[in-house]
Parts: sequence; structure tokens; C-alpha cells
Amino acid sequence: MAIAMAATRRAFVATPTLFSQEIERGTLFLFLPVCCGIGAIIYFGASAEPRLSAILFGLTLLVGLMQLAHSRPRTRLALAFAVAVVAGMVAGKLETMRADTKMLGSDITTRLTGRVVAMARDARGGWRVTLDIIATERPTLRYSPQRVVVSARSVPAGMKIGAGLQGLVHLRPQRGPVRPGNYDFAFNNYYKGVGANGFFLGKPQLAATPVDEAIASQAWQTVANIRQQLTQRVLSRIKGEPGDIAASLITGQRDGISEATNDAMRLSGLSHILSISGFHMALVAGIIVGSLRASMALFPGFAARYPMKKLAAFVALAGSGFYLLLSGADVAAQRSFVMLAVMLIAMMADRAAISMRNLAIGALITIALLPHEILGPSFQMSYSATGALIAYYGWRSRRKNRSNRTKGEGLLLRLPMMAASHVGAIAMTSLVAGTASSIFAAYHFNNTAPLGLVGNALALPVVSIFVMPFAVLAVLAMPFDLDWLPFAVMERGIEWVIAIAKMVGAHSPSGNFGSMPQTSLLLMTAGLVLLMLLTTRLRLVGFAVMALAIVPLRSARPPDIVIAEEGRLVALSAPDDALTVNRATASRFTLDNWQQGYGAIQVLTPAKNGASPADGQFECADGVCLAREAGGLIVAYTDDPTKKSTACAEGDIVVLAFTGPTATCEPGDVLVITAQDLALRGSAEIRFGDNKVDPPSGLDAAAFAVEQLQARLQSANITYAVGSPQRPWNAYRAFSRTARNLAEQKPQRRAAKTKPPADDQENPIRQ
Repeated sequence: MAIAMAATRRAFVATPTLFSQEIERGTLFLFLPVCCGIGAIIYFGASAEPRLSAILFGLTLLVGLMQLAHSRPRTRLALAFAVAVVAGMVAGKLETMRADTKMLGSDITTRLTGRVVAMARDARGGWRVTLDIIATERPTLRYSPQRVVVSARSVPAGMKIGAGLQGLVHLRPQRGPVRPGNYDFAFNNYYKGVGANGFFLGKPQLAATPVDEAIASQAWQTVANIRQQLTQRVLSRIKGEPGDIAASLITGQRDGISEATNDAMRLSGLSHILSISGFHMALVAGIIVGSLRASMALFPGFAARYPMKKLAAFVALAGSGFYLLLSGADVAAQRSFVMLAVMLIAMMADRAAISMRNLAIGALITIALLPHEILGPSFQMSYSATGALIAYYGWRSRRKNRSNRTKGEGLLLRLPMMAASHVGAIAMTSLVAGTASSIFAAYHFNNTAPLGLVGNALALPVVSIFVMPFAVLAVLAMPFDLDWLPFAVMERGIEWVIAIAKMVGAHSPSGNFGSMPQTSLLLMTAGLVLLMLLTTRLRLVGFAVMALAIVPLRSARPPDIVIAEEGRLVALSAPDDALTVNRATASRFTLDNWQQGYGAIQVLTPAKNGASPADGQFECADGVCLAREAGGLIVAYTDDPTKKSTACAEGDIVVLAFTGPTATCEPGDVLVITAQDLALRGSAEIRFGDNKVDPPSGLDAAAFAVEQLQARLQSANITYAVGSPQRPWNAYRAFSRTARNLAEQKPQRRAAKTKPPADDQENPIRQ
């Protein structure tokens, strides 16, 4: 005990000295993007839309106070960080104002005419088409989205980007999170400018549309058509799923990859290969720089006369920009390009290309331009992995410099050591990057890929040697019709990667630890930031902060009841890691998400007539489904207004999945969730407290049980996925018929003949 107290005192005494060393090394600059990111998170997490004038007033006030505090360095430093926080809020507000996306509020079937912006073929042979709406009729939409994404079983032959397309289409509002804290489709589509999704009822037809005369639009259409032609060229050279993966690596169109391969990539920790990110950008830039410098070595006079390193960096920057355009300029690719561009510009300025300062500059630019990205897994996993690698190799190089050992072994002895060192470097790179990014993978995807180190160690050399270099060669050889040879090598490399993913995935244990609380995510992120950015022994505080995340993680538990936002599906937590649901058919996407998020091993559908229900299992009869949750309360569900009285009489928690003035129960000890509540606030989770009631004297067992149930019901805590629809990306929810407590209109007969996309269909549940 005395030793621990003495060590604590020494640590407190040394802290000011260590902090001064961090200031001298310029470490505090690295925390500016962290503060800006915190400001963006505060803005996006606010319950109501902040006013720009209020944010600007706060920013002006803080800047003024910082100028007045020039004689107080510590106060000035604190104010500088506060300015960065408010600047992050300003960036978020400005991005929201720039987007200003019109969001569809309710389902509608209309005849639509639009201009094709993007198109991609999915794994089932259908098409996903992004359209800029030009006109709607029968009915004409008074508040029409500007851009929609619709699916079609087929499209007219020869359709190109920029062509006009028309047809009968069923449009739907954007979907909210499948469960609280999960991916918000409406939020992300708002910043993509997509106001609705839907599907064509029948085959769409080409239509004459006005030409978009804007120079930027015409340039983008030209690039998009080149991208589409390039995708078709890749698919014609490489058949089957390897061709789909090759197209995803070159043009970013990954819709054709099967679900089985996606699952294998996820389990083996290789899913990052399929989406164009910093890894692919760095490989392309590295191939260009290495090839140019190696080829210029053949001309020593020219290489000695001109700065080849700067020239190679400039060409790599241009090549990476072209790759960004070919890939569709997805938000994740844009962020990766910004980070890479900062490093290449640093090379041209004779500065260290890979440094934590350059990473911080890249993060600042990304937050300034695309602040909503900070809430997504792509930003978090990419920057955490890159920062962890820079911090690790910086620490490793300092240790090697301090050791200052020279090896005098011969070449034959050094070759095996060099090979072992190379393999070890790949393994450590995968371990460090995978460990840092696994925090966010566990939160967003409930998956940590336990064998990701093995998968990356085996697959990344294949990608780096046989896949990406030959992808670059194939693109360069296309004008000469010589791309068949590099594509053949690339195809074989992709087949090896698929085989590795399936082999590792088949032996991978489950990496799903259930939902991670937001408190744990914040603590682990804070600890990781301290470990990455600090350079003295102060970084060890990061381990202590990360250790604190275990407390909320251990106390986390799945909800007792979860309800889908459309009100059709209700699930209860049951013994043996099971979920019991109220329907024999359900949306596969929703149910898979719930199983993954809550760590459920099996799903129990309602008990068959005459069968004895298991614990928590639903029994459905005459339009009412009943189940007893783990604490003894009765959950009643009905979507039939005429069965409301039965549900209200039988249930303690009643889900009324219909609209109208009768969608309520009589006042009493009943918790009611209506379709209107879910339409306004999104999917819901209900958790009960662990309240234990001491039996009053003279109370019999039956009365005591009733008292316990009442206490449990009163302890219910409802968490909605959206909350009040007061932000621009969820304000559309208030305009649906369900949100206004109006009965839904019956769909047109012709609409009923066409099936919606597979992800939205209700399929039989496998138990």
C-alpha cells in the first residue's frame, strides 16, 4: 500500500513536467481535431436544431475572450480548445444548411420522370438507380424530393448516366434506426441528398428530359458514364463473383457481391478490402510513386536534374484524384483522399509524409467539410487505425534508435531475419490497426473478427502484390486492349482472397459480444486518443480510462422488449439467449439486426395452436398475441382495432399497431405503445428496473405478487431510436398518416402485384 501511495505521489509530481514536454513537442495541436469533433457530435446530438446566430455568437464571444487572455497561457489554451469545440458545431450547422434535403413524409405511388445519376446491378440481377426527379404526375407531389433511389428488376437497354427515365414508382420515406443507437438511414441519406427510396412497378421506360447545361453536372455525367463503362469492362473480363469484387475495388460498385462472401469477409476481418478507403488510396498512390521513381532511375541524368520525389508525389496526387472520381467519390473515399492528399502535399513540401500532425490536418479538413462523417464507422475506424499505426511505429522507431544496434551478419543470415521481420511487421500492422478499429466495429456492427489478425496477415500480401498493382496496370492497358493479362492475374489474386476469407471465417469463433453502451464507447475512444496522441508517460492514463469502460460494459443488458418502428414486429428477451417474436414472418433485415445486436442465438415464433408455449413465447389467437415477459408482466399485441378491448384487458404492456382515435386504452395501470408513437419516435426498447418490493405485514402472497408486478411496470424505461422529430433529417416523420394518427390508405391494386425489394419482404422465420 505504501509503495502504491509513493508511486502515486511521484506521478502527481511528474505530471507538470510531462505536460510541459507535451507542449514543447506540439502535441496540443493534435487535440484540435478532437475538440472540433466533439463540437460536431454535440451539434448532431442536440434534441432541437440549434440556431446559427446563437452558435456564431458563442464563437465570437470565445474568440474575444481568448484575445483578452493573452497574458494567461493556461486560460488562453482552455479557450482555444473551447473555440475548436464551437467551430465543430458551426461546421455541422453549415453542412446541414448546405444539404437542405427534402425528405418524403409518407408512402406514395406516382408516375415519376427523372434523370439517371447513378446505377448499379445487385447480386440478384436487379438494378438500383439513383434519379434526380424532374416531374411527378398522377398525383403530382407538392413536396417532392429532389433525389431518390429506386430499385428495378430491369432497365431499358443502353441506358446511360444522364438519360431520362420514367415509370410508375412506389416511394417510401427513409427508414430510421432498426433499434436505438443503430445506423440511422435517414440521417445519412439526408447528407447524401436522397429524400426517398422505392421501387418501380413494372419496367421503366426511357424518356426525353431537359439537358442539364451546368458544366459541373455535364462533367460529372461524363465521369459517371466512364465509370459505368469501366465496370462493364471489368465484368466482361472477370466473370462471376471475382468480377464483382474487382469492380468494387476499381469503381466502387459492390452491389453484386453475394451475402455469403460478405459474411466471410466480415468474419475474417477483411470487409475493409471491399470498400474503397484509405488502404486502397494508399496502395494506388504507393504504386504510382514507386513505379515512377523506379522507372526514372533508368535515366540518371534526368533524375539528378529534377526533384523526382516531388514529381512522383504530384503524379500520385493526380492519379489518386482520378481514382476518387472513378470510384464514384463516395463520402468514405473523399475522406480517404483528403488524408492522402495532405501526406502527398507534405512530400512535395519536403516534410514528413506520414506523421500525426498530417493526420490531424486531414481530420480537421474532413470535419470542416463533412462533419457528419464523424458519427459513422468509416471515419472512426479509418482514423483510429491510421493514428494507432503512426503512434506504434513512432514508438518503435524511438526504441530502435535508443538501442542503436548494428548487425554484422552476412547476407545469407540476414535474409531469413529480413523475411521474418517483414512477416512480423505485417502481423503487427494488422494487430495494431485491428485492435484500434475493433472498438468501433464492436459498437456499430457488434462484431470484432477474432481471427482478423490471421485473415489480414494472409490476405493483405495477396491484395498488395497480385490485386491492386494489376488493377492499376489493367486500367492503363485498356486503351490498347491489353487489359486481359493483368485482369487474369487480378482474378487469380481475388480468388485467393475469397478462399482465405472463407477458410478463416469457417474457423472463426463468434466475435459478437452484444450491444456496447455509448458510455463504454466514449471512454474507450477517449483512452485510445490519449494513447495515440500523447508521447510521454502521460499516455499511460489512456489505459486507465479504457479500463473504466468495462464497468458499463459489464452492467449492460439487452432490452426486455423491443418494438420495430412500423409496429408490426415485437420481440421479448427469453432464456437461453433467445428472442420470442409475435409473428411467423418478419423482415429478414430487421430480425437479423436484432439477433446480431442483442446476441440472440435463436428466435421463437408464436406457439402453434394447442402447443404449450415456452417461457416468453407468444400465443396468438383471434387477432391478439400475448406473451409473459421474464418479470411476469403480460405483453399484448394487436393490429386490429376491433380487438383493442381484449388486448387492453389482458395486457400490462399493450402494443396497438393501428391508428385512429380508438388507439388507446382506458386509464389504468397499463403501458400503451401506439403506432403513432413509433411513427414519430422510431423503434423502441423497453427495460425494467430491478426493483424489489418488501412484503408489507399482513399481505398475502397473491397481493404481494400484484404489488411486485405494479412496481416492475412503473420502473419501465422506454428508449426510442429517434426521439421528437425536431431535426432536419427526421422532421419528415411528423407528416406520415400514421404520425398524424390517420388510417393508412389501401395500396392500389397494381402496386400489390409487384414485390418490394428482398430486404423489405417478410420471410418465414427460421427457428
